[in-house]
Amino acid sequence: MHSLEQQIHTQATTLGFTLCGFTRLSSLPREKFLTSWLAQGNAGEMHYLARHPEHRLNPTLRFPEATSVICLGYPYAPPRIPRINWQQELRGRIAAYAAGSDYHEVIKAKLLTFIAFLTEMIPGVWTRPYVDTGPVLEREWAYRSGLGWFGKNTMLLHKQAGSWFFLAEILVGLDLEGEGIPRAHCGTCTRCLADCPTNALEEGYVLKAPLCISYLTIEHQGPIARELRPKMGNWIFGCDVCQDVCPWNEKLGRSRKDHVREDLVREDLVDVLLPSLPELLMLDDAGFRARFRHSAILRPKRRGLLRNVAIALGNSGNPEAIAPLRSALSDPEPLVRGHAAWALGRFTERAARTALEHQLTHEKDMWVREEVLSAVETSPAV
Repeated sequence: MHSLEQQIHTQATTLGFTLCGFTRLSSLPREKFLTSWLAQGNAGEMHYLARHPEHRLNPTLRFPEATSVICLGYPYAPPRIPRINWQQELRGRIAAYAAGSDYHEVIKAKLLTFIAFLTEMIPGVWTRPYVDTGPVLEREWAYRSGLGWFGKNTMLLHKQAGSWFFLAEILVGLDLEGEGIPRAHCGTCTRCLADCPTNALEEGYVLKAPLCISYLTIEHQGPIARELRPKMGNWIFGCDVCQDVCPWNEKLGRSRKDHVREDLVREDLVDVLLPSLPELLMLDDAGFRARFRHSAILRPKRRGLLRNVAIALGNSGNPEAIAPLRSALSDPEPLVRGHAAWALGRFTERAARTALEHQLTHEKDMWVREEVLSAVETSPAV
């Protein structure tokens, strides 16, 4: 007779969750860290993280029926990016997790199937599923469930899975026994800290979200600070740098994909993870929604994505980027026009400066005008 924990592990594997662990719910001893992290402004515009922190630290305050949590890891494909000259080809870069269907939709459906299994096995059992939503400190509970250790890039790391997996949870009214907290295996390695383009990572497992490229390209809704734009390279949705350089991920990036679930994999990785920047800049609202339907890339909305695209084109140094950027000066979104102006200011060609000078004759938005004026001042006269 298999134990309850063994049966849950088996079902997790059946549904494609390669990692599964359990822990009893209680108050997490992280109040001091969370309070300090929030007070230092490290959450950026994610103000929801400061709402009811006590519920994040102790889910039983909100859900007294919950006694344990089932923590799950669902793998996605490590990036296998072909060697291309992105500046020459004018291609952006998208984080590997966004290749394919929106993980929220895929994993939520599996969690509902999981809950149906639990309910059939234990009629009337109380459950509550989460996948990257709600007041749940996913990484903390996954760590206490034995799914991995905290990497210095603040992600959860596992010896066999690296960090290429999503986290999901099911709060349950069951008493489940887990394997306990695992040992850390980062040692003296600090590659992730050293290689972060914006220095968003600090010793002590601190991520400063307002500097993180992933945060800037997805969560941040307004203009991106000028001093950060050149550091973003061609990242237009998310960032994988701190994962790419992690030794625990290197072997996975070189391996075959047969350990990865096919429902989150697409073969046309060049067009998915390295899309054409000029092509994206031409998308109207309908085109944006159609192209990224059922994709996590919908998150920053059209204006956010095209803002990022304009920055990448400005970072390319390729004069062929001038024409699409000049067209973007007519975009209905001020956010796009302003960043297109900044990007044009990066070029020495006369066509870029002419476009900026022309924009000043009719631009009404004050912030965009400031961007245009700044671009004209920094753009060398030809």
